[in-house]
Amino acid sequence: MGSGNFSFWEQRWMERADQVVIGGGLVGLQTAIELKLKYPHKSVWVLERNAFGDAASLRNAGFACFGSAGEILDDISRMGEDQAFQLYEERYKGLQDLIKTYSPEKIGYEQSGGYEIFPSGSESELDHIRESLPKLNESLKNVHQQVAFVERNIKKFEMNVGETAIVSPSEGALQSHLLLRTVRHHALAVGVEIYTSMDVQSIEKHGSGGWVLRFEKSDAQILAKDLFVCTNAWALKWFPDLEVEPARGQILVTKPIPSIAFRGIFHADKGYIYFRSLGSRILIGGARNKQFAAENTFDSAVTPEIKSELVRWLNEIIVPNVNVEIDNEWSGVMGMHQKRSPIIERKEEHLYLGVRMGGMGVALSSQVAKKLVKLTD
Repeated sequence: MGSGNFSFWEQRWMERADQVVIGGGLVGLQTAIELKLKYPHKSVWVLERNAFGDAASLRNAGFACFGSAGEILDDISRMGEDQAFQLYEERYKGLQDLIKTYSPEKIGYEQSGGYEIFPSGSESELDHIRESLPKLNESLKNVHQQVAFVERNIKKFEMNVGETAIVSPSEGALQSHLLLRTVRHHALAVGVEIYTSMDVQSIEKHGSGGWVLRFEKSDAQILAKDLFVCTNAWALKWFPDLEVEPARGQILVTKPIPSIAFRGIFHADKGYIYFRSLGSRILIGGARNKQFAAENTFDSAVTPEIKSELVRWLNEIIVPNVNVEIDNEWSGVMGMHQKRSPIIERKEEHLYLGVRMGGMGVALSSQVAKKLVKLTD
């Protein structure tokens, strides 16, 4: 087989592998780690089309969160109590796994608390959450071994919001680049092989078993005995009928601000607005609920409509007496659906899917990886 892009030697290097993971983000890398630990004598490869998993793992907000009270109530309305609480527990366990495995220092983790805030006009939402707190805390007491949510006065934060916030003391923030780098180093250390610039165009069954992967602008191919697709919403490229939708999350980071009166991570509007302190800067993202249809896209643009709404939050609500300038802006693509739980399944023989993180890929990544690899038993 000839190739315009791969040399004779490259073709033989890449001809076949025991286990191939498509996707070099947090879920894909941790799946590869779990595979290598379980099957140390098998070859485990990660294929990533970019320098690293850029769809979400390095394009998120760096939140170490598992769901505000308002988000949980929203989940309950969509999927029922049992599934909502189970999903919350999986997120919590996943973050604990990351912190225990890699240490807070290596991933830049700080347990700063997660604050759900309520601007003017959202008093009824606060009242609803307040009424629900006893039941939420009772249902989650075995997850945290402490109270999950408390009320706290945040007047000292100098925001243009109500003085009461609903706080999750166990939440925090991390540095996304440190987390991905640390997980990637771990994967390499246990023997996982990582290949970038590998844009898989098609996946086909092989006659003798396994799966054939073909690539853009090349007739080269790889034969994978077992294939694991961990590309979140991008899995639609090969499986267009999956119950997952792309959801763009747009993010801004301010220039340094002389004095910020708060630290931690913050949620508002059922989690659709989120922001955090980032040293002397503020990172803010979200607002896709202002135009859901337009934000269900793989397009990586930052749009004037969403940027304007995020800047309004900065200027009118978060730091109302400060002249804020934007320094960075970007977007990332999440995998969403009305069904909030991840898809973790053996789709066909030797083919496994770990997708649809629902915007909680950081928290869910280790749990999804473990469950996915367990399907190979």
